[in-house]
Amino acid sequence: MLLKSDAYDACIGYFAENLSVFEGKFTVVNGQPIADIVTDQIADMLMTFCEQNPQLSNDVRLTLVAEGDKLVEDIEHILGKCWDNIATEEQRSFIEEYFLLLKNSLDSQLPSL
Repeated sequence: MLLKSDAYDACIGYFAENLSVFEGKFTVVNGQPIADIVTDQIADMLMTFCEQNPQLSNDVRLTLVAEGDKLVEDIEHILGKCWDNIATEEQRSFIEEYFLLLKNSLDSQLPSL
């Protein structure tokens, strides 16, 4: 589905091209860890997609959840040591924008589901 698409490859490429958002030393005292933001975003994206598409079978929904887990692993792998850092506002904004792109990619896959 999503992870085996050209759209996903493009999204991962976009993420990799923007790693500078996560590089360097940032001093952030309050906020959420990047890991929590990513996990929340993937959960929100998948719940929204499933709510918008009640016709999806349980098998498709389970596949989407498994792909969501893999997506989190991919992002954790890309970010490495930054994964547990507290996110800056710029990082939070980037992650939210990134998941909007992923949601659009997933929406484009709907006819083949």
